[in-house]
Order: sequence, then structure tokens, then C-alpha cells
Amino acid sequence: MIQAGDYQKEFMKNSNFIFQITIFLLSISILLTGCHSFYEVPKEDYNNLERMNDIKVVYKNGKEFVIEKDDTTNVKIVGDSLVVYQGTEEKLIGMSEVEKIRESRFDLGGTITISIVLFTVFLVLFLSSDPFKT
Repeated sequence: MIQAGDYQKEFMKNSNFIFQITIFLLSISILLTGCHSFYEVPKEDYNNLERMNDIKVVYKNGKEFVIEKDDTTNVKIVGDSLVVYQGTEEKLIGMSEVEKIRESRFDLGGTITISIVLFTVFLVLFLSSDPFKT
């Protein structure tokens, strides 16, 4: 015969296991995807924009425009304009309005920092006797 106390213990045991698996899967997904940050591109590299990753254009007035690169995206400097082709659409951005251009790159430092912090938090939760304790 199963008593109420046995059912509660079994439920808590299963809940802890599910909690640990969920945290483990979330941690692995963060490590595999990593962090990305936008780094400023020097003006002499502006002619290589079509070979770069996602690009953020920062205007002099503070507004920002992100160009998410895919197979249909092409970015070129033509004269004094930045020309963005996405599929059949074309956008002209006057370089006189642009303060700087940034490229999205993998950020190893950010990934390591987030991983260490999350690992520490999850380690404390795993080592506690009951993470759902109030």
C-alpha cells in the first residue's frame, strides 16, 4: 500500500530530476550558441562589408539600423552611399549621416563569463538539498 508520504517523496525526487535536466539542457544551449557583440569596423575596411556578418549602422543622431545578412543580402559602398540590397529591395544610406559601422562577431569573453556565472548558480542549486525549498 502506498502512503501519502511515499508519494510526496517520489514526486519530489522526479521534480528534482526534471529540474536538473532542464537546467543542464539550458546551459548546454547557451554554451553552444555563445554570445555575439557588435565591434566597430575601421573605415578602411568599409569596402569589405559584403563579406562581413550582420552589420549595425550607427547614425550621427544616435539611431541604429541593423542589417541581418542572409543569402539575399548584399552591402556595398557606392560613391558616398551605403547601398543595401535585400532580395528585391534596395536601401540607400548616405555616408554623411553615418557615424560608424559595427560588425557582429562571436564574443568569447561574454560566453565564458555567462557560462561561469550560470554554472556557479546551477552548482549551488544542485548541491542544495531541495531547490524548491521555501
